[in-house]
Amino acid sequence: MSDDESKVEPTTESLAEIPEVDFSAGIRPNRYADLRGEFERAVFIDRELWDHFGSEERALEALRLLVELEKRAQPTGVA
Repeated sequence: MSDDESKVEPTTESLAEIPEVDFSAGIRPNRYADLRGEFERAVFIDRELWDHFGSEERALEALRLLVELEKRAQPTGVA
């Protein structure tokens, strides 16, 4: 784009030649939205980690175990 400050506006005649188009019928709901289920976030892991765990369930199980271990390691009742 040039740095020229002068802009050329369309003429009334040229605007009259442009047909109006109704796009309201073109708006459709996402037909794949229900396929997500409880899916809310995407996490990308390295190929090496995926190869180790091999499935989404095993990766989630390992993450849940880490959270549980962290909770156990935190001292309780400390004021």
